[in-house]
Amino acid sequence: MTEIEVPGPELDWQPATQAPYYSGKNPAYQYSAWEHSAHLFQMIGGLALPVQPVAQRLRLHVERSWDGLDELDAVLFELKGFSFAISKHDGNPLGIAYVWLTQLHEQADKALDTLLEVVGIGENAVAFRGDAHEDPAERTTTAKEAGTRDELTDITSPTSPWAKFRRAIDRTQSAFDS
Repeated sequence: MTEIEVPGPELDWQPATQAPYYSGKNPAYQYSAWEHSAHLFQMIGGLALPVQPVAQRLRLHVERSWDGLDELDAVLFELKGFSFAISKHDGNPLGIAYVWLTQLHEQADKALDTLLEVVGIGENAVAFRGDAHEDPAERTTTAKEAGTRDELTDITSPTSPWAKFRRAIDRTQSAFDS
């Protein structure tokens, strides 16, 4: 068999996973399996803890992945008729793990309650209920702060995805603190 040689990358091509996407000379943009599927998921809340303790309790394997924000840990599993995903980005300054349903479901609160019950944690582990990107008036929150907002200000630039997420959480807390 004849050996086929593939040339190396062009010197001016940025890594295919590196932002800003499509603005460099590399004609390819690589996306992760997580990026490919997560937009189909329904966010139902956030937990003020990492993925690992939940995974250990349920004897799940934590997968390491990445997306347009940064590296993340994720587990996908089924529990009492609900299909869950839990993800936690390394760079999330609030330390929140997102809880998702991998299929749209009308009983999102019941699903989150089921997860809390089986894992053996209480409502104090819930950072918020609902989708962090929805209008805060349309969801409830029980946020337990991972630190003060002033401590977190210097961690990310005001235009970073994490700063935008933190502002969404702040709006939610303000709405319910009044």
